[in-house]
Amino acid sequence: MKPDYDIVIVGAGVIGYSIAFRLMQNDPGLSLAVVGDPANSLMASRAAAGMLAPYGECEKADAFFEFCRESLNKYPAFIQSLEEKSGQSVYFSQAGSVMPESQFGERWDERIRFFEDQNIAYQVWDKATVRSRLPGLSENCGRVIWTPEAQVNNRQMHDALKTASVKAGVHTLWENVTGFRLLKDRIESAITDNGEIVGRKIVIAAGSWSPQLGKILGVSVPLKPIKGQMCRLAVEDDALGYTVHGKMTYIAPWREGFGFVVGSTMEDRGYDPSVESDVIQDLIERASQILPCLSRAPLLETWTGLRPAPQDMSPIMGRSARYENLYYSTGHYRNGILQTPNQSDYLADTILKSNPVEIPEFSPARYDL
Repeated sequence: MKPDYDIVIVGAGVIGYSIAFRLMQNDPGLSLAVVGDPANSLMASRAAAGMLAPYGECEKADAFFEFCRESLNKYPAFIQSLEEKSGQSVYFSQAGSVMPESQFGERWDERIRFFEDQNIAYQVWDKATVRSRLPGLSENCGRVIWTPEAQVNNRQMHDALKTASVKAGVHTLWENVTGFRLLKDRIESAITDNGEIVGRKIVIAAGSWSPQLGKILGVSVPLKPIKGQMCRLAVEDDALGYTVHGKMTYIAPWREGFGFVVGSTMEDRGYDPSVESDVIQDLIERASQILPCLSRAPLLETWTGLRPAPQDMSPIMGRSARYENLYYSTGHYRNGILQTPNQSDYLADTILKSNPVEIPEFSPARYDL
């Protein structure tokens, strides 16, 4: 007998599981499955640094920025609920982020104007304040801008989302979706290596692998993987209390004995998963110009992530324009972890409500998907 579900989510990363988690909270009676290849599904979710940084990342006040800002504001309640439902601890810090003047150059004044225009809380710390609050920072950094951003251990969050979803009744199927059975403008089932999975509604949340699923459906999903090489260093928790935005680098303290994450490259090299030692060394050297102790820190881990970058750099979220029971949540690029709470609410509302509010800038219809 074919497994039969109300909703089948293709993609077992943070995005897919967060949608499942929110759907089950909204309607515990749903029958729901998350389907995904364990390797491909995690090339963004567990490869990220967990920086929740709309103010450091976004350059203009558009729908994308507002969505990210809303998501940051939802994080405290999201993490609290996730810990309660999963019974697992997830590291989450609201200490904020700093941006050294030496790393921003002419963009320093642009950032301040942006913060003021958008009523974003910020502080400019002079050199004396930096020496007091950030004694490990290089004196060459000069002043810093502090903003109220946050940091999460995304691997712990992914583990907790899986656990909470399973406890709520979600079925996890570690299978690779290789096709779909179609009937006119509906998807009847997902086809995997082990057979068919029937779903009355289908959600594609497969990150960089979404275009491959699109081809099966006869549509072109305009996104591509952007490779990012990164590393984790053994650093004492008290070496830095904030995340740091630098020029072509960032430093993200995971703390709790997990060290600091340093990243990341931006490489258009397809699905290349290789890690290059010279690239990692260059990352460490650049980060060490900000936090000198990193040059002496033992290297704990290196890895590569694949960010799903859409053509217009806005996520693809919402109901399909081509298939009446298909939904998308993909193309989150560098901000998938940040967008997780808000996109899970948005997708749950889109799937369960008869007249959901659509964000046109994110709609699959703009690409005729």
